[in-house]
Amino acid sequence: MNHRSLAGSGQLELYGSFHLAGTELALPVTSLQEVVNHPGTLTPVPLAPSYLLGFFNLRGTLIPVVDLRQLLNLPPEGATGVRKIAIVETANARVGLQFDATGEILRVPKDQVVAIGTVEGSAPSAIGAVLKLDGGERILQVLSAAALLQLRDVPHLAEPVVRTTERRAQQGLRRQNVSFKVGGTALALPMDAIQEIIRVPALQHSPFADDVCIGMLNLRGATVPVLDFGRFLGFARASDYEVSADERRIVVLRRDELYFGLLVDEVASIVAYRDDQILPMPSYGAAHRSLFAGYLAADGVAGVLLVSADALYENARIAAVAAGHRDLYRKATETATAAQKRGNGTRQTIVTFRIGQLVGVRIAELREVIDYRDDIVKTPGLPAFVRGVLNLRGVIVTVIDVRAMYAMPPYEDLAHAKILIVEHHGEKYGLLVDSVEDIVTLKGGTQLTMPTMLTRGAGVNVRSDMREAVELPGLGTLMLLDPVSLCERVALEAAAA
Repeated sequence: MNHRSLAGSGQLELYGSFHLAGTELALPVTSLQEVVNHPGTLTPVPLAPSYLLGFFNLRGTLIPVVDLRQLLNLPPEGATGVRKIAIVETANARVGLQFDATGEILRVPKDQVVAIGTVEGSAPSAIGAVLKLDGGERILQVLSAAALLQLRDVPHLAEPVVRTTERRAQQGLRRQNVSFKVGGTALALPMDAIQEIIRVPALQHSPFADDVCIGMLNLRGATVPVLDFGRFLGFARASDYEVSADERRIVVLRRDELYFGLLVDEVASIVAYRDDQILPMPSYGAAHRSLFAGYLAADGVAGVLLVSADALYENARIAAVAAGHRDLYRKATETATAAQKRGNGTRQTIVTFRIGQLVGVRIAELREVIDYRDDIVKTPGLPAFVRGVLNLRGVIVTVIDVRAMYAMPPYEDLAHAKILIVEHHGEKYGLLVDSVEDIVTLKGGTQLTMPTMLTRGAGVNVRSDMREAVELPGLGTLMLLDPVSLCERVALEAAAA
């Protein structure tokens, strides 16, 4: 901003001017915390009005960004490619105001500031005063930070978290969440809250169908209502975000006899984090309540919104749909629940992925799953199947080219590739695979030992790494990968190289 002094009588007040849609506006410097460059990516704000464009992480604090064009009914014309965010703050709220460009710092005599009154009982105006400059030839409207921060659903700062002894002890524990995308936004649910994740079958009509409840399915005897999670969160289907029907999944949640499924655009990864890595979500809106447990920030890209499973079950709309299906199909639900309880002691959860064919791995043997990254560093002197190493939050991970290890054709397209993070003897390894497909919960009794004749022609590596299989409902027999066997061989061959 340029600095400009204005002659005049009386006490001087400081204002910063900004340009928006061809209009020059001003803010009192006393309410202006700082001005920052527009972030490359904003995380959309679910269940919020359209003027809340999204969040971004500013040095460990989530800043909601407000679109003043909508609030002030300004035309969309005049936007520049390089925008700025003005951060304004009061005692219990902090927001970013999106502008096209900054102007100058103005030192204005107090008698040239004309306050604008409000009608009693009406909502406060976003314009709190005008500045009469250059003898009245130049008039600037002054935004009222207090009025802007009182807008409906503008987020308020989260209450500071009290660090108890128990919480400090838990900070070292890593929690696993399954992340998925809805309308281009990454969200995640705790692993233990998810019954399983399945491909989208042909849905049956639900007697409770509406704009969010799009049908129901039968899951081993249980009647599961399916909710369009994007619509529930108020996300419009963006025209520039193409969703492949083959990538869509249903995330099934179950608590006692209550089931419901969330339709998502794709399953992204398995994320692991510690409590002290989570940013608290600002509180906003009656619809939001405690739906989100926090925000997991990521370097240089949009982070992940952590969804509270408890809040989903407590949501009036979801609770009514889940309870309605349970009560209407009570006999089938009770039978399915009883069968679930009989097998509770021997259940296992399998993550399925592709390396040419569909393969599985027990979820307990995975630390997390991440997207393929281009920053893998190739290190000399290692076996050909070692693709290189990457830095995962300060830990070096050896990335294994699984196709090369099993003498398979090379990867044709890494757009959907994932890296399965496993750990062996304190070392972390990343297994590069074509894609991650589903997460399925099975009874332990369905585990099978692979006959030797089925793996005899597959090479010694496959015989040692895939000695067991499971029977997947509707998909047939699935070979299970043993990460321990694979990692041990990688360590031996790397040491010998």
